[in-house]
Amino acid sequence: MRDESVERILDAAYARMLAGGLRRLTVDEVAKEAGLSRITVYRRFARKSDLVQEVILRELRRFLRSFEQAVAPLPDMPERVVEGFAVTLRLVRGHPLLSGLLATEPETILPHLTLEAGPYLAVAREYLAAHLNTPDARAVAEMFIRVALSFVLTPDSVVPLGTDEQARAYARRHLVPLLPSEGIN
Repeated sequence: MRDESVERILDAAYARMLAGGLRRLTVDEVAKEAGLSRITVYRRFARKSDLVQEVILRELRRFLRSFEQAVAPLPDMPERVVEGFAVTLRLVRGHPLLSGLLATEPETILPHLTLEAGPYLAVAREYLAAHLNTPDARAVAEMFIRVALSFVLTPDSVVPLGTDEQARAYARRHLVPLLPSEGIN
């Protein structure tokens, strides 16, 4: 359980990142926005990169809760994969912070989503693998995540994915067949 000051810091960092991006984010601004001292922020997050990472992880956890709400009522794994892909593209592409940073300063956010994406990939992979219930669930989960991330980071494609229905059609045709036949219910 986190203390209240950590949540205030993360809220403030998110607000500052949304308003000014990553490049201009400073611990002083975050502390001021949170109504805390600089030293309090540094006690919780020794480096700016630790703070940014925790903001991104928190947003990922929020995304996973929305993802869960969207797919949990569906009757079987193939339908959850189909809807999960559509929901992922819609929510991630529409996320105010991510879409803003990708549009205004891709050079600062892309390393977090590519070369330094290990912690985020691990959280998403373990979450999805726990729901897949297949012998190689972690590998299948990682593959699904990497496909979705690729389409988010490089939306220009010959594959039409601009609408939920297009995303669902792609998932039915290309992702569902990748599920192992055992344990897909």
